[in-house]
Amino acid sequence: MVMAGTLALSFTACGGSSSGETEKSTDTSKVEETSSGDTQAVSADSGNKKTITVWVEKIFSDDANTKMEERLKEYGKEKNVTVNCEMVAATDFVTKLNAAIEAGQSVPDIISADTTKVLNYYPNIPCNDVTDLVDQIDEERPYLQASYEGTKIDDKYYYVPFYSSSTLMFVRKDKLEEAGITEMPTTWDEVFKDAEKVSDPDNDFYGLAIGCGENDDDDENTIRQYMWNEGGYLFDEDGNVAADDKVTAVFDKYAELYDDKVIPQDATTWDAGGNNGSYLAGRTAFCFNAPTLYNALVSDEQYKDLLDNTVVLAPPAGSDNSVYMNFNRGFAVMNTCKDTDLASDVISYLLDKDWYDSYMEEIAPVFAPVFEDAKENTTWKDNEVNAQALKYVENASGYYGYPVKTLKGRTVAAKHYFTYPFVKAVNQVATGTADSAGALKSMTSAIEDFQDQVGE
Repeated sequence: MVMAGTLALSFTACGGSSSGETEKSTDTSKVEETSSGDTQAVSADSGNKKTITVWVEKIFSDDANTKMEERLKEYGKEKNVTVNCEMVAATDFVTKLNAAIEAGQSVPDIISADTTKVLNYYPNIPCNDVTDLVDQIDEERPYLQASYEGTKIDDKYYYVPFYSSSTLMFVRKDKLEEAGITEMPTTWDEVFKDAEKVSDPDNDFYGLAIGCGENDDDDENTIRQYMWNEGGYLFDEDGNVAADDKVTAVFDKYAELYDDKVIPQDATTWDAGGNNGSYLAGRTAFCFNAPTLYNALVSDEQYKDLLDNTVVLAPPAGSDNSVYMNFNRGFAVMNTCKDTDLASDVISYLLDKDWYDSYMEEIAPVFAPVFEDAKENTTWKDNEVNAQALKYVENASGYYGYPVKTLKGRTVAAKHYFTYPFVKAVNQVATGTADSAGALKSMTSAIEDFQDQVGE
């Protein structure tokens, strides 16, 4: 979304398009290029003003994007600071940032960040250590423990946690009732048993919407989380590949469910949209997806009956634990920032409790807060779906490579995720192109080869 109209003097560069073009104001200030090619706001009194450049990754809500822009505009007015803000589409963000870093110019001071974004640059991470700021925020308003610990990388913070997404369990309660199931499942074993009971493959209805297409990152996250919950891990704390028979047991369980037609037979070809697509089409009883699926059910009249027959819950626990994958996002300060105190102040301003709470209410349940006091906030306590999203975030201490602790180990785990060796191994076993031992061997080899490619 590009904001129309005239912007205030202290916010002259905010609201640019994702292509990086800057809107020109018709106010007394103007935008002009410096000799280095950087864009700066100048005005009659700008000589004594501090300037800060913020790149915010757009989210699903235009209203929330506008609210974020307006908050930064307020900061500029209150602090007499020129805030250059650009709202960047998620699909363009990394490419745009890479280009700026490579060119060595127009690099923002503050960026939207998450662990994968940060580790993508290892060993030359371009973000400052903001541990002191995170600890200060935590002292004043305690973080949820999972968010506080789950965003720490090698005992440091490279970004300030701001909010988190989740993966919730969507359940067809009408199908469970028809099968005589009166209680919602709370463990993976119960989910699988209930899914088997409600499956009716002759009528194209299946218990589980869990795919294993070769680039199905949604379901890779779900299967990986199930693996953790049953005590299986791809890495140890030192970053060594440690996959064992608990991992092959996951491969075999998926193949069993697939062979028994509890999982749709086209699931081996799904991409990330396959699971929610099957649920919206009325083909599956259990689906694990971001709360955007709930928004789709609510916003489209054609899904009214499906919504009425859907229960939304946090995912089940395993026999070993109930660790969930964390999807925390926040703000990082780039190491090219010339005024880190100013950058820290801007981030703290965005975390003002009253404003933050109103912002989070606007984007619930797709994103949930990361602070302990959210558990007493009526927005997150009284609304059933919001409460489940917050419950997820409370338990989301897992991350790519969990439980690896080292910086390089975290990097290998985060980067290897996008080569999908894990879901490919699941696919091999499900389709019969390899047994679980062979798939484990191939996956381990692929990860170890990838380890060798990650720089020191």
